[in-house]
Amino acid sequence: MLEALLQFALKLCPKAIRNLFYRYESALRYCYYGAWTTLISALTKLLGQWLFGLAGYTMEMTVPNLLNTTFSWICAVSFAFVVNKKYVFMSKTDTTKELLFEIGTFVGARVISYFMELGIMWLTTAYWKWNYLLMTILVQFIILAMNYIFSKLVVFRKGTKQNPDTPNTTKDIARSAADESSNQS
Repeated sequence: MLEALLQFALKLCPKAIRNLFYRYESALRYCYYGAWTTLISALTKLLGQWLFGLAGYTMEMTVPNLLNTTFSWICAVSFAFVVNKKYVFMSKTDTTKELLFEIGTFVGARVISYFMELGIMWLTTAYWKWNYLLMTILVQFIILAMNYIFSKLVVFRKGTKQNPDTPNTTKDIARSAADESSNQS
């Protein structure tokens, strides 16, 4: 559904914009699906806050806050793994060992970036007293870039097999759709 939405939006764009998209497709796909991942994270945090609230807990309490954040992180990372594997890096694994390697390195990278974010936020906002909101936004860009690079170079590197049933790029998707419609004529 999300891929169909992206394809629909691309069809509406002028050719120059589509060409720009194709030129930076991997990074732009990563940002597109990253926005959806952020939405998943926010919605699961709100859901958790509501459920804890029904039980009489608030997010000012340490344990419910940590449990809710962890639940949200697990949902977001799980979603991110699936869409990055299938739609951003178009990776195919033939064995359980290959799949477990991708899952392990992906989650490992996200754990590292999580603690990196904690460290940067502590240093800049608690220690140096910089603006919390500004640093929250800036750190997201640092983490986004770090996660993209790690995913591209380690988790879903070119050495892994691409799914032969999945077109390599949006151009290939559009081309195969055009071929199918001309064959039906």
